[in-house]
Amino acid sequence: IIILTVNTSIDRKKRADYSNLEESCRTIGLNLKPGSLIILESTVGPSVTETLVKQTLEKSSGLKAGIDFGLAYSPIRASIGRTLKDIVGYAKIVAATDEQSLTAAKAVLSTVTKGEIIEVKDLKTAEAVKMFENIYRDVNIALANEFARFCEKMGIDFIRAQSAANTQPYCHLLKPGLVGGHIPKDSYLLITEAENIGAKLKITALARRVNDDLLNHAYNLVKESLHACEKPVKRSKVALLGVSYKPNVRESKGSLVLDLVKLLKRRGARVTVFDPHFTYRELEDAGYPAERTLGKTVEGADCLLIAVGHERFKRLNLRRISILMKKPAGLVDLANVINPAKARMEGFVYHGLGRGVWLE
Repeated sequence: IIILTVNTSIDRKKRADYSNLEESCRTIGLNLKPGSLIILESTVGPSVTETLVKQTLEKSSGLKAGIDFGLAYSPIRASIGRTLKDIVGYAKIVAATDEQSLTAAKAVLSTVTKGEIIEVKDLKTAEAVKMFENIYRDVNIALANEFARFCEKMGIDFIRAQSAANTQPYCHLLKPGLVGGHIPKDSYLLITEAENIGAKLKITALARRVNDDLLNHAYNLVKESLHACEKPVKRSKVALLGVSYKPNVRESKGSLVLDLVKLLKRRGARVTVFDPHFTYRELEDAGYPAERTLGKTVEGADCLLIAVGHERFKRLNLRRISILMKKPAGLVDLANVINPAKARMEGFVYHGLGRGVWLE
């Protein structure tokens, strides 16, 4: 039994790159024995398993899928920080090249998960399920980001509007913010497959543009906050908190925060970074201009930028931080974890994503 989980990526043109997967299949094929069962768990576009994976395995092994070896697809449905819990508890989607492979794959998966095993019609349906799950979230965050930017212009507090709107049972507005991790990649994987068959995924592509552009909007929030303090971006010190791709996890892969740091530095800002989930050395090795402590990070800063909504940041001592920063000080909250009124009370010029400017 071979469980194949290989990272898939996109290239500089944001098109699917399955070279790692193809090389892994080639290596497996050269050592494949008759009677083996291969279950692919990587996130791939519809048709990849029955084309690239199957064909590479057959060519390198000289064996035939469904006759000499079994081939199934069952995507991982788990989040970093709770991977084992999700693998055991979530329902498993599965499909295979033939009935025997499907029966064998279901038997293997039933030893791992306590959740339901959901059999779908074919491999490309199973692949699409995983794509749809992640792109659904990407599109809904794009909607929240668009509403948030509208609210800033209209003087509406999006967080309060969101809370009120979500009392309607069929409304499930998400929080706005930077979209990292595997979600952006998965959208581009599906867009690639759509282009290959002459189809257009207009909403998926538009959501990506909206979410990709939030990086520039985050920079503009910092610039506006500094200007409200009568300070230029150039030579101002920005203390940035949080580098993880999502709150409360120790994983920066796929995070857009490093891109935000680079953007701020290109505009002339001095940036210092702190994240309680990483050591100073880990942040330095990842390319961040890190400090060893929160105090050192904010000392002499002109703007406090909260990029990731870690639980610890909800309990920040704003009074102590304010004392360490240069007055007047800006506070930009991309994660909406700070109470704007409290920030204003401690002397900050608060600017939150979707919440506008709260002056001192």
